[in-house]
Amino acid sequence: MKGKAGRIAVMVLLITVLGGCGRSETAAVDNGPLEPIRVDLEVTPDTVESGGTVTFTAKVGHRGENVDDAQEVTFEFWNTDDENAEHSKVTVKSAGDGAYVLERKFAEPGTYKVISHVTARDQHSMPSKQFTVQ
Repeated sequence: MKGKAGRIAVMVLLITVLGGCGRSETAAVDNGPLEPIRVDLEVTPDTVESGGTVTFTAKVGHRGENVDDAQEVTFEFWNTDDENAEHSKVTVKSAGDGAYVLERKFAEPGTYKVISHVTARDQHSMPSKQFTVQ
């Protein structure tokens, strides 16, 4: 019995190894190496008076070209000084040349954080920055 069980185990192992060697990785070769999307987040100005307007710009690129057809670009922001602050989210469309822009007024003083959620080319990027409302 030991001999037969051993031969079966060796055969199963051999089939498994040979099956793994036969896998094709043509998708990775055909499309070249995966290159991540590039998202440059700008916050202008980084300090603003209460009631002033802040402009958020996410500049999206991939393989050296602008991306104007991202699946989704959303800006999420909140006052980090307030533990109970609600997170606001605004989805924007392309403004052209790979830029996605949102202008927003802030009345409440504090240190804020913004995260741009960008989904493009089957990838997701979430760069963030801080800004101050005085």
